Amino acid sequence: MFLKDELSIFQKNRPKSRNIWQKALEFLPGGISHNIRTFGLPIIGAFPVFINSALGPYLTDIDGIEYIDCWNGHFAMILGHNPPEVQEVIKKYLNYGWHFGTNTEYQVELAERVVKRNPGIEKIRFCTSGTEATMYATRLARAFTNKRLVAKAGLGWHGANDTLYYAVGSLNSDNYSPGLKTPKEAGILTFEINDDKIFDLIKNNKDDLAAIILEPVLGGGGGFQVEQDFLRRLREETEKHNILLIFDEVITGYRFTNALFQTDINIIPDLTTMGKIIGGGMPIGAIGGKKEIIERSSPEVENQVLIGGGTFSGYPLSMIAGLKTIEILDQSQKEYSRINKEGNTLLFNLNQYFSEEKLPLIARGYKSVIMLHALSKWIENPSLREIIEFKDKKREALLQLSLFNRNISGLHGLGSISMAHTQEHLEKIQEVVEEIAFPVSQSRFN
Repeated sequence: MFLKDELSIFQKNRPKSRNIWQKALEFLPGGISHNIRTFGLPIIGAFPVFINSALGPYLTDIDGIEYIDCWNGHFAMILGHNPPEVQEVIKKYLNYGWHFGTNTEYQVELAERVVKRNPGIEKIRFCTSGTEATMYATRLARAFTNKRLVAKAGLGWHGANDTLYYAVGSLNSDNYSPGLKTPKEAGILTFEINDDKIFDLIKNNKDDLAAIILEPVLGGGGGFQVEQDFLRRLREETEKHNILLIFDEVITGYRFTNALFQTDINIIPDLTTMGKIIGGGMPIGAIGGKKEIIERSSPEVENQVLIGGGTFSGYPLSMIAGLKTIEILDQSQKEYSRINKEGNTLLFNLNQYFSEEKLPLIARGYKSVIMLHALSKWIENPSLREIIEFKDKKREALLQLSLFNRNISGLHGLGSISMAHTQEHLEKIQEVVEEIAFPVSQSRFN
């Protein structure tokens, strides 16, 4: 039996990870500090691996096993792990200290870089996470428009703040965490990407709708791409009705080119949330957009909209690592073109294989973002709703386990491509996925 054999190989080769996992369960709820870092493996009787080093496209776990890494630190490490140029600048500035709780010139320099490269960002404010950034964005939108409702895309992941943790991993707004208000109480509406029903929602709620927030490519939501015609019409309709459009570019920012995705496609929202890549792998979040909106957060403004106050906002090492990373990315357009092309090729090849073999697997993504969905049955050209309805969590967990056993690390199937990946790495990834696709698809679970 494939599942039994894979579990046996996995457990035998990772005694140190197994031991630390047992210890983790004693002190951490669920053994983790981020829910998805179990990789879903406990539901099939396994445990997550524990990593202690990384370099380029590779991770190495505490048992000494090396993996081609497709997760890339939640998409943040576009240059690959531990790039020497970024490491060097961090080491240099560590000599001066690493936390001051004051202003530094580095945050001004990083702000200038982002503003000058992206016409949709006239001013920017730094925080420490995407969760904070999206919370602040909706707060600003409500204050600026003096309206209450916020619409978000179903499946969209905007962090775990109380404002937006609705319809996460689901198209149903009633799917929310205990302890939160109901969607109605929280003033949250949901919609499906690429579905024209959103325009009826706008028309029916225009007097109360402060903002619409969505990711141009749903990251944690499964790699589903929002059609550019849909985004363009959304921009037109929100402008018409005094509704702010917010792009969550925590993942897409600087992922496909050395700028925000909005700049690349020339669809400019009112507000943008950022993170990950702009911090060079250090903790960061940011909110930017039109000057008249962002200025409402200034302490010099009467009745200020609160943004910030975090101990580590504008964290010096994040600013320094982000500056160096963006400097490198400004000289990396050929590398962007390469990984975008290779990502699209991998997406096409995998979907072609799954379709020809009629396997209940599907790849979704855009350019260098690639995610795999395992379904409970094969469906020809499944819709977004069908992919979510027939998602098979145990089969997805077995897929992750099988990838680990073949020295590939990823989440949501795979995740993303970094500039440290070569064509040989991607050929290996495709080979391994095709090797395990059939036995994973044929496996049955009690």
